[in-house]
Amino acid sequence: MILTNELIKACDELFDSELGNKIYADIIRNISDREGMSEAILKGTVIGFSGGADSVLLLIFLRKLQKTHSFKLKAVHVNHLIRGDEATRDEQFSKEFCALLGIPFAAYQYDVPRLAKKTKKGLEETARAVRYEVFRNSLNDDFCTIATAHNATDNTETFMFNVMRGTGTLGLTGISPIRDNIVRPLLTVSKKDISELLNEKNIPFCVDNTNFSCEYSRNYIRHEILPKLNRLAPNPDASVAKAISNLRCDMDFIDNYASDFFELNYVDRAIRAPELRNLHKAPFVRVIKRMLCEITDAIPEKVHFDEIFQALKQEKSFEIDLPGNVAFYCKNELCYVDKRFIESQKKNIVVKLKENDITEIPELDIAVGISDTKCKDFSSNGQEACGHQRAHEAENSEHGADRGPDHQLGCQLFIIAHLGGHHRAGYCHRRTQNAEDTGYRHRIADA
Repeated sequence: MILTNELIKACDELFDSELGNKIYADIIRNISDREGMSEAILKGTVIGFSGGADSVLLLIFLRKLQKTHSFKLKAVHVNHLIRGDEATRDEQFSKEFCALLGIPFAAYQYDVPRLAKKTKKGLEETARAVRYEVFRNSLNDDFCTIATAHNATDNTETFMFNVMRGTGTLGLTGISPIRDNIVRPLLTVSKKDISELLNEKNIPFCVDNTNFSCEYSRNYIRHEILPKLNRLAPNPDASVAKAISNLRCDMDFIDNYASDFFELNYVDRAIRAPELRNLHKAPFVRVIKRMLCEITDAIPEKVHFDEIFQALKQEKSFEIDLPGNVAFYCKNELCYVDKRFIESQKKNIVVKLKENDITEIPELDIAVGISDTKCKDFSSNGQEACGHQRAHEAENSEHGADRGPDHQLGCQLFIIAHLGGHHRAGYCHRRTQNAEDTGYRHRIADA
Protein backbone atom coordinates (compact mmCIF):
# COMPACT_ATOMS: atom_id res chain seq x y z
CA MET A 1 0.00 0.00 0.00
CA ILE A 2 1.28 3.49 -0.78
CA LEU A 3 2.31 5.81 2.05
CA THR A 4 -0.40 7.29 4.25
CA ASN A 5 -0.04 10.90 3.14
CA GLU A 6 0.11 9.94 -0.52
CA LEU A 7 -2.99 7.76 -0.23
CA ILE A 8 -5.02 10.44 1.54
CA LYS A 9 -3.95 13.04 -1.04
CA ALA A 10 -4.83 10.67 -3.93
CA CYS A 11 -8.27 10.03 -2.43
CA ASP A 12 -8.90 13.74 -1.88
CA GLU A 13 -8.02 14.46 -5.52
CA LEU A 14 -9.69 11.40 -7.07
CA PHE A 15 -12.51 13.32 -8.76
CA ASP A 16 -10.40 16.26 -9.94
CA SER A 17 -9.43 14.79 -13.34
CA GLU A 18 -11.64 14.81 -16.43
CA LEU A 19 -12.70 11.20 -15.87
CA GLY A 20 -13.10 11.87 -12.16
CA ASN A 21 -15.37 14.85 -12.84
CA LYS A 22 -17.50 12.76 -15.18
CA ILE A 23 -17.88 9.93 -12.68
CA TYR A 24 -18.62 12.30 -9.80
CA ALA A 25 -21.30 14.06 -11.87
CA ASP A 26 -22.85 10.67 -12.81
CA ILE A 27 -23.04 9.61 -9.17
CA ILE A 28 -24.54 12.93 -8.02
CA ARG A 29 -27.09 12.79 -10.85
CA ASN A 30 -28.05 9.21 -9.93
CA ILE A 31 -28.55 10.20 -6.29
CA SER A 32 -30.60 13.28 -7.24
CA ASP A 33 -32.79 11.36 -9.70
CA ARG A 34 -33.73 8.66 -7.19
CA GLU A 35 -36.39 9.88 -4.80
CA GLY A 36 -35.27 9.45 -1.21
CA MET A 37 -31.68 8.34 -1.89
CA SER A 38 -30.03 11.56 -0.78
CA GLU A 39 -32.09 11.74 2.40
CA ALA A 40 -31.35 8.07 3.14
CA ILE A 41 -27.56 8.55 2.88
CA LEU A 42 -27.67 11.56 5.21
CA LYS A 43 -29.41 9.46 7.90
CA GLY A 44 -26.15 7.61 8.48
CA THR A 45 -24.71 5.03 6.10
CA VAL A 46 -23.20 1.57 6.45
CA ILE A 47 -21.14 0.77 3.35
CA GLY A 48 -20.60 -2.85 2.36
CA PHE A 49 -16.83 -2.75 1.91
CA SER A 50 -15.13 -5.70 0.20
CA GLY A 51 -11.92 -3.87 -0.64
CA GLY A 52 -12.60 -4.28 -4.36
CA ALA A 53 -12.41 -1.40 -6.85
CA ASP A 54 -16.14 -0.62 -6.71
CA SER A 55 -16.37 -0.40 -2.91
CA VAL A 56 -13.10 1.57 -2.70
CA LEU A 57 -14.46 4.22 -5.07
CA LEU A 58 -17.79 4.34 -3.26
CA LEU A 59 -16.07 4.77 0.09
CA ILE A 60 -13.94 7.62 -1.25
CA PHE A 61 -17.04 9.28 -2.74
CA LEU A 62 -19.05 9.01 0.50
CA ARG A 63 -16.07 10.32 2.48
CA LYS A 64 -15.93 13.34 0.16
CA LEU A 65 -19.69 13.83 0.49
CA GLN A 66 -19.38 13.58 4.27
CA LYS A 67 -17.11 16.65 4.31
CA THR A 68 -19.86 18.86 2.86
CA HIS A 69 -22.85 17.10 4.42
CA SER A 70 -22.76 16.05 8.04
CA PHE A 71 -23.67 12.37 8.30
CA LYS A 72 -22.17 9.28 9.92
CA LEU A 73 -20.32 6.68 7.86
CA LYS A 74 -18.85 3.29 8.68
CA ALA A 75 -17.55 0.35 6.65
CA VAL A 76 -18.53 -3.29 7.19
CA HIS A 77 -16.54 -6.16 5.68
CA VAL A 78 -17.73 -9.79 5.48
CA ASN A 79 -15.21 -12.61 5.10
CA HIS A 80 -17.10 -15.62 3.72
CA LEU A 81 -14.17 -17.98 4.37
CA ILE A 82 -14.41 -19.21 0.77
CA ARG A 83 -11.09 -18.06 -0.73
CA GLY A 84 -8.63 -18.95 2.02
CA ASP A 85 -5.54 -16.71 2.25
CA GLU A 86 -6.89 -14.37 -0.43
CA ALA A 87 -9.98 -13.64 1.70
CA THR A 88 -7.76 -12.99 4.73
CA ARG A 89 -5.68 -10.59 2.63
CA ASP A 90 -8.80 -8.70 1.53
CA GLU A 91 -10.01 -8.38 5.11
CA GLN A 92 -6.65 -7.01 6.27
CA PHE A 93 -6.47 -4.57 3.34
CA SER A 94 -9.99 -3.31 4.07
CA LYS A 95 -9.15 -2.75 7.72
CA GLU A 96 -5.94 -0.82 6.93
CA PHE A 97 -7.51 1.22 4.12
CA CYS A 98 -10.37 2.41 6.32
CA ALA A 99 -7.98 3.16 9.18
CA LEU A 100 -5.85 5.38 6.92
CA LEU A 101 -8.93 7.34 5.85
CA GLY A 102 -10.32 7.54 9.37
CA ILE A 103 -13.45 5.51 8.56
CA PRO A 104 -14.89 3.33 11.37
CA PHE A 105 -14.56 -0.31 10.34
CA ALA A 106 -15.94 -3.69 11.40
CA ALA A 107 -15.19 -7.15 9.98
CA TYR A 108 -17.17 -10.35 10.35
CA GLN A 109 -16.32 -13.94 9.42
CA TYR A 110 -18.88 -16.55 8.42
CA ASP A 111 -18.26 -20.10 7.27
CA VAL A 112 -20.40 -19.80 4.16
CA PRO A 113 -19.39 -23.19 2.63
CA ARG A 114 -20.57 -24.98 5.78
CA LEU A 115 -23.78 -22.94 5.94
CA ALA A 116 -24.51 -23.53 2.24
CA LYS A 117 -24.10 -27.27 2.73
CA LYS A 118 -26.34 -27.21 5.78
CA THR A 119 -29.12 -25.25 4.06
CA LYS A 120 -28.61 -27.03 0.71
CA LYS A 121 -28.25 -23.72 -1.13
CA GLY A 122 -25.61 -22.41 -3.53
CA LEU A 123 -22.46 -20.65 -2.34
CA GLU A 124 -23.29 -17.35 -4.06
CA GLU A 125 -26.88 -17.32 -2.77
CA THR A 126 -25.76 -18.13 0.78
CA ALA A 127 -22.93 -15.57 0.71
CA ARG A 128 -25.32 -12.85 -0.43
CA ALA A 129 -27.86 -13.70 2.28
CA VAL A 130 -25.13 -13.62 4.95
CA ARG A 131 -23.78 -10.27 3.74
CA TYR A 132 -27.13 -8.52 3.84
CA GLU A 133 -27.94 -10.02 7.22
CA VAL A 134 -24.67 -8.59 8.59
CA PHE A 135 -25.39 -5.20 6.98
CA ARG A 136 -28.89 -5.09 8.44
CA ASN A 137 -27.61 -6.06 11.89
CA SER A 138 -25.17 -3.11 11.70
CA LEU A 139 -28.01 -0.59 11.49
CA ASN A 140 -29.18 1.43 14.48
CA ASP A 141 -30.48 4.91 15.29
CA ASP A 142 -27.24 6.50 13.99
CA PHE A 143 -26.92 4.32 10.88
CA CYS A 144 -30.19 3.86 8.99
CA THR A 145 -28.99 3.11 5.44
CA ILE A 146 -26.97 0.41 3.66
CA ALA A 147 -24.90 1.45 0.62
CA THR A 148 -23.60 -1.19 -1.79
CA ALA A 149 -21.19 -0.64 -4.68
CA HIS A 150 -23.14 -2.25 -7.55
CA ASN A 151 -22.25 -0.51 -10.81
CA ALA A 152 -23.66 -0.14 -14.32
CA THR A 153 -21.81 -3.22 -15.62
CA ASP A 154 -23.24 -5.31 -12.77
CA ASN A 155 -26.66 -4.10 -13.88
CA THR A 156 -25.99 -5.13 -17.49
CA GLU A 157 -24.86 -8.58 -16.36
CA THR A 158 -27.98 -8.97 -14.23
CA PHE A 159 -30.19 -7.91 -17.14
CA MET A 160 -28.57 -10.42 -19.52
CA PHE A 161 -28.65 -13.18 -16.93
CA ASN A 162 -32.35 -12.63 -16.25
CA VAL A 163 -33.19 -12.49 -19.96
CA MET A 164 -31.73 -15.97 -20.37
CA ARG A 165 -33.84 -17.18 -17.46
CA GLY A 166 -37.02 -15.92 -19.11
CA THR A 167 -37.72 -13.52 -16.28
CA GLY A 168 -40.67 -11.16 -15.94
CA THR A 169 -40.71 -7.37 -15.94
CA LEU A 170 -39.21 -7.09 -12.46
CA GLY A 171 -36.17 -9.15 -13.46
CA LEU A 172 -35.71 -7.09 -16.61
CA THR A 173 -35.46 -3.90 -14.56
CA GLY A 174 -32.16 -5.17 -13.17
CA ILE A 175 -30.73 -4.02 -9.85
CA SER A 176 -32.89 -1.54 -7.98
CA PRO A 177 -31.14 1.84 -7.34
CA ILE A 178 -32.97 2.16 -4.02
CA ARG A 179 -35.00 -0.47 -2.20
CA ASP A 180 -36.19 -0.12 1.37
CA ASN A 181 -33.08 1.09 3.23
CA ILE A 182 -30.53 -0.04 0.61
CA VAL A 183 -29.02 2.48 -1.84
CA ARG A 184 -26.69 1.94 -4.81
CA PRO A 185 -25.10 5.28 -5.82
CA LEU A 186 -22.70 3.80 -8.44
CA LEU A 187 -25.37 2.18 -10.60
CA THR A 188 -24.73 4.57 -13.51
CA VAL A 189 -20.93 4.16 -13.50
CA SER A 190 -19.26 1.39 -15.53
CA LYS A 191 -16.80 -1.07 -14.01
CA LYS A 192 -14.23 -0.05 -16.65
CA ASP A 193 -14.38 3.63 -15.66
CA ILE A 194 -14.09 2.78 -11.96
CA SER A 195 -10.94 0.70 -12.41
CA GLU A 196 -9.44 3.22 -14.82
CA LEU A 197 -9.93 6.13 -12.43
CA LEU A 198 -8.41 4.30 -9.44
CA ASN A 199 -5.41 3.21 -11.51
CA GLU A 200 -5.03 6.77 -12.77
CA LYS A 201 -4.52 7.95 -9.18
CA ASN A 202 -2.57 4.83 -8.10
CA ILE A 203 -5.15 3.96 -5.46
CA PRO A 204 -4.90 0.27 -4.50
CA PHE A 205 -7.80 -2.19 -4.36
CA CYS A 206 -8.29 -5.94 -4.03
CA VAL A 207 -8.89 -8.29 -6.95
CA ASP A 208 -11.04 -11.40 -6.44
CA ASN A 209 -9.45 -14.04 -8.67
CA THR A 210 -12.64 -16.12 -8.70
CA ASN A 211 -14.14 -13.34 -10.85
CA PHE A 212 -12.01 -14.58 -13.75
CA SER A 213 -13.42 -18.11 -13.70
CA CYS A 214 -16.08 -18.66 -16.36
CA GLU A 215 -17.49 -21.57 -14.35
CA TYR A 216 -19.84 -19.01 -12.83
CA SER A 217 -22.67 -17.81 -15.09
CA ARG A 218 -22.13 -14.13 -14.32
CA ASN A 219 -18.42 -14.37 -15.07
CA TYR A 220 -19.18 -16.06 -18.40
CA ILE A 221 -21.50 -13.18 -19.30
CA ARG A 222 -18.87 -10.66 -18.16
CA HIS A 223 -15.91 -12.14 -20.05
CA GLU A 224 -17.51 -13.84 -23.04
CA ILE A 225 -20.82 -12.10 -23.83
CA LEU A 226 -20.48 -8.43 -22.89
CA PRO A 227 -17.26 -7.76 -24.87
CA LYS A 228 -19.01 -8.95 -28.04
CA LEU A 229 -21.85 -6.50 -27.49
CA ASN A 230 -19.45 -3.67 -28.26
CA ARG A 231 -19.86 -4.60 -31.92
CA LEU A 232 -23.56 -3.77 -31.68
CA ALA A 233 -23.37 -0.69 -29.43
CA PRO A 234 -20.45 1.57 -28.46
CA ASN A 235 -21.61 1.60 -24.82
CA PRO A 236 -23.62 -1.55 -23.93
CA ASP A 237 -24.02 -0.46 -20.30
CA ALA A 238 -25.67 2.81 -21.37
CA SER A 239 -27.95 1.02 -23.87
CA VAL A 240 -29.09 -1.52 -21.28
CA ALA A 241 -29.56 1.24 -18.71
CA LYS A 242 -31.87 3.07 -21.12
CA ALA A 243 -33.92 -0.09 -21.73
CA ILE A 244 -34.13 -0.72 -17.98
CA SER A 245 -35.30 2.86 -17.39
CA ASN A 246 -38.10 2.43 -19.95
CA LEU A 247 -39.14 -0.91 -18.46
CA ARG A 248 -39.09 0.47 -14.93
CA CYS A 249 -41.39 3.33 -15.98
CA ASP A 250 -43.92 0.87 -17.44
CA MET A 251 -43.59 -1.45 -14.43
CA ASP A 252 -44.24 1.41 -11.99
CA PHE A 253 -47.47 2.27 -13.80
CA ILE A 254 -48.72 -1.34 -13.74
CA ASP A 255 -47.68 -1.77 -10.09
CA ASN A 256 -49.54 1.38 -9.05
CA TYR A 257 -52.64 0.34 -10.99
CA ALA A 258 -52.61 -3.10 -9.35
CA SER A 259 -52.05 -1.60 -5.91
CA ASP A 260 -55.01 0.78 -6.31
CA PHE A 261 -57.19 -2.12 -7.48
CA PHE A 262 -56.16 -4.24 -4.50
CA GLU A 263 -56.84 -1.51 -1.95
CA LEU A 264 -60.29 -0.89 -3.45
CA ASN A 265 -61.43 -4.49 -3.92
CA TYR A 266 -59.70 -6.59 -1.24
CA VAL A 267 -62.39 -6.81 1.43
CA ASP A 268 -62.43 -9.35 4.26
CA ARG A 269 -59.45 -11.12 2.66
CA ALA A 270 -61.35 -11.75 -0.58
CA ILE A 271 -62.00 -10.18 -3.98
CA ARG A 272 -65.15 -10.63 -6.05
CA ALA A 273 -64.53 -12.90 -9.06
CA PRO A 274 -66.16 -10.54 -11.62
CA GLU A 275 -63.67 -7.80 -10.69
CA LEU A 276 -60.70 -10.13 -11.15
CA ARG A 277 -62.04 -11.40 -14.48
CA ASN A 278 -62.04 -7.87 -15.87
CA LEU A 279 -58.35 -7.32 -15.12
CA HIS A 280 -55.64 -7.41 -17.78
CA LYS A 281 -53.20 -10.21 -17.03
CA ALA A 282 -50.32 -7.86 -16.07
CA PRO A 283 -52.09 -6.25 -13.06
CA PHE A 284 -53.94 -9.54 -12.43
CA VAL A 285 -50.67 -11.34 -11.60
CA ARG A 286 -49.63 -8.55 -9.25
CA VAL A 287 -52.98 -8.61 -7.45
CA ILE A 288 -52.77 -12.39 -6.92
CA LYS A 289 -49.24 -11.93 -5.57
CA ARG A 290 -50.56 -9.37 -3.07
CA MET A 291 -53.26 -11.82 -1.99
CA LEU A 292 -50.62 -14.50 -1.49
CA CYS A 293 -48.38 -12.16 0.50
CA GLU A 294 -51.16 -11.80 3.05
CA ILE A 295 -50.91 -15.55 3.79
CA THR A 296 -47.45 -16.88 2.88
CA ASP A 297 -43.92 -15.93 1.87
CA ALA A 298 -43.79 -18.69 -0.75
CA ILE A 299 -43.36 -17.51 -4.34
CA PRO A 300 -45.53 -19.19 -7.01
CA GLU A 301 -44.40 -19.80 -10.58
CA LYS A 302 -45.83 -18.47 -13.83
CA VAL A 303 -47.75 -21.72 -14.39
CA HIS A 304 -49.77 -21.08 -11.22
CA PHE A 305 -50.82 -17.59 -12.28
CA ASP A 306 -51.73 -18.91 -15.75
CA GLU A 307 -53.87 -21.66 -14.22
CA ILE A 308 -55.77 -19.22 -11.99
CA PHE A 309 -56.23 -16.77 -14.86
CA GLN A 310 -57.69 -19.45 -17.14
CA ALA A 311 -59.85 -21.03 -14.43
CA LEU A 312 -61.48 -17.69 -13.65
CA LYS A 313 -62.45 -17.34 -17.31
CA GLN A 314 -63.98 -20.81 -17.52
CA GLU A 315 -65.27 -21.79 -14.08
CA LYS A 316 -67.22 -20.21 -11.25
CA SER A 317 -66.07 -22.53 -8.48
CA PHE A 318 -62.62 -24.08 -8.19
CA GLU A 319 -59.59 -24.63 -5.98
CA ILE A 320 -55.95 -24.47 -7.11
CA ASP A 321 -53.06 -25.60 -4.90
CA LEU A 322 -50.12 -23.20 -4.60
CA PRO A 323 -46.66 -23.32 -2.98
CA GLY A 324 -46.47 -22.68 0.74
CA ASN A 325 -49.31 -25.07 1.65
CA VAL A 326 -51.93 -22.58 0.46
CA ALA A 327 -54.58 -22.65 -2.22
CA PHE A 328 -56.51 -20.16 -4.34
CA TYR A 329 -60.25 -20.63 -3.84
CA CYS A 330 -63.15 -19.33 -5.89
CA LYS A 331 -66.54 -20.03 -4.28
CA ASN A 332 -69.82 -18.19 -4.60
CA GLU A 333 -68.10 -15.63 -6.84
CA LEU A 334 -65.62 -14.78 -4.07
CA CYS A 335 -61.88 -15.37 -4.54
CA TYR A 336 -59.44 -15.76 -1.68
CA VAL A 337 -56.17 -17.45 -0.70
CA ASP A 338 -55.99 -19.63 2.38
CA LYS A 339 -54.12 -22.50 3.96
CA ARG A 340 -54.95 -25.84 2.41
CA PHE A 341 -55.54 -29.13 4.15
CA ILE A 342 -52.60 -31.55 3.94
CA GLU A 343 -53.28 -35.21 4.67
CA SER A 344 -49.85 -35.65 6.22
CA GLN A 345 -50.49 -32.79 8.62
CA LYS A 346 -53.33 -34.50 10.44
CA LYS A 347 -53.10 -34.29 14.20
CA ASN A 348 -55.30 -34.64 17.23
CA ILE A 349 -56.14 -31.50 19.17
CA VAL A 350 -57.78 -31.80 22.59
CA VAL A 351 -59.78 -28.85 23.88
CA LYS A 352 -61.97 -28.21 26.89
CA LEU A 353 -65.48 -27.09 25.87
CA LYS A 354 -68.08 -25.51 28.09
CA GLU A 355 -71.80 -25.38 27.42
CA ASN A 356 -73.11 -22.15 25.85
CA ASP A 357 -69.58 -20.85 25.39
CA ILE A 358 -67.19 -20.51 22.46
CA THR A 359 -63.59 -21.74 22.56
CA GLU A 360 -61.00 -20.42 20.09
CA ILE A 361 -58.61 -22.96 18.52
CA PRO A 362 -55.81 -20.84 16.95
CA GLU A 363 -54.11 -23.88 15.35
CA LEU A 364 -57.15 -24.41 13.15
CA ASP A 365 -58.31 -20.79 12.92
CA ILE A 366 -61.75 -21.81 14.17
CA ALA A 367 -64.00 -21.36 17.16
CA VAL A 368 -65.84 -24.35 18.67
CA GLY A 369 -68.78 -24.29 21.02
CA ILE A 370 -71.58 -26.36 22.58
CA SER A 371 -75.10 -25.11 23.01
CA ASP A 372 -78.32 -26.57 24.34
CA THR A 373 -80.03 -24.48 21.64
CA LYS A 374 -81.47 -25.97 18.49
CA CYS A 375 -79.19 -24.30 15.95
CA LYS A 376 -80.56 -22.76 12.81
CA ASP A 377 -78.68 -19.54 12.17
CA PHE A 378 -75.13 -18.33 12.51
CA SER A 379 -74.43 -14.65 12.91
CA SER A 380 -71.57 -12.92 11.08
CA ASN A 381 -69.57 -12.17 14.21
CA GLY A 382 -69.72 -15.71 15.61
CA GLN A 383 -70.58 -14.55 19.12
CA GLU A 384 -74.18 -15.78 19.04
CA ALA A 385 -73.85 -18.82 16.87
CA CYS A 386 -77.28 -20.37 17.42
CA GLY A 387 -80.85 -19.42 16.65
CA HIS A 388 -83.45 -18.55 19.21
CA GLN A 389 -85.67 -21.64 19.06
CA ARG A 390 -84.69 -23.57 22.17
CA ALA A 391 -85.48 -27.26 21.90
CA HIS A 392 -85.06 -27.83 25.61
CA GLU A 393 -87.73 -25.30 26.65
CA ALA A 394 -90.47 -27.85 26.13
CA GLU A 395 -88.44 -30.35 28.13
CA ASN A 396 -88.05 -27.82 30.93
CA SER A 397 -91.83 -27.31 31.07
CA GLU A 398 -92.49 -31.03 31.03
CA HIS A 399 -89.96 -32.01 33.67
CA GLY A 400 -90.06 -28.85 35.76
CA ALA A 401 -87.42 -28.13 38.34
CA ASP A 402 -87.37 -31.65 39.72
CA ARG A 403 -85.18 -33.16 37.00
CA GLY A 404 -83.02 -35.90 38.38
CA PRO A 405 -79.26 -36.17 38.04
CA ASP A 406 -79.59 -38.73 35.26
CA HIS A 407 -81.61 -36.41 33.06
CA GLN A 408 -80.03 -36.25 29.58
CA LEU A 409 -79.88 -32.77 28.07
CA GLY A 410 -79.60 -32.69 24.25
CA CYS A 411 -76.71 -30.52 23.12
CA GLN A 412 -75.38 -29.35 19.76
CA LEU A 413 -71.69 -29.02 18.87
CA PHE A 414 -71.07 -26.23 16.38
CA ILE A 415 -67.97 -24.88 14.63
CA ILE A 416 -67.40 -21.36 13.39
CA ALA A 417 -64.51 -21.25 10.92
CA HIS A 418 -62.76 -18.03 9.99
CA LEU A 419 -61.48 -19.27 6.65
CA GLY A 420 -60.59 -16.62 4.07
CA GLY A 421 -61.97 -13.95 6.36
CA HIS A 422 -65.52 -15.36 6.05
CA HIS A 423 -67.27 -17.01 8.98
CA ARG A 424 -68.44 -20.50 8.07
CA ALA A 425 -70.49 -22.51 10.49
CA GLY A 426 -71.54 -26.14 10.52
CA TYR A 427 -73.10 -28.71 12.79
CA CYS A 428 -71.43 -31.74 14.28
CA HIS A 429 -73.30 -34.70 15.76
CA ARG A 430 -75.54 -34.21 18.78
CA ARG A 431 -74.10 -35.23 22.10
CA THR A 432 -75.59 -35.89 25.52
CA GLN A 433 -74.39 -34.67 28.84
CA ASN A 434 -75.26 -35.42 32.42
CA ALA A 435 -77.00 -32.35 33.80
CA GLU A 436 -74.58 -32.14 36.73
CA ASP A 437 -71.52 -32.11 34.43
CA THR A 438 -70.57 -28.52 33.63
CA GLY A 439 -68.13 -29.18 30.80
CA TYR A 440 -67.11 -31.38 27.90
CA ARG A 441 -63.74 -32.79 26.92
CA HIS A 442 -64.11 -33.29 23.19
CA ARG A 443 -61.46 -34.67 20.85
CA ILE A 444 -61.32 -33.10 17.40
CA ALA A 445 -59.60 -35.88 15.51
CA ASP A 446 -57.79 -35.67 12.18
CA ALA A 447 -57.89 -31.87 12.22
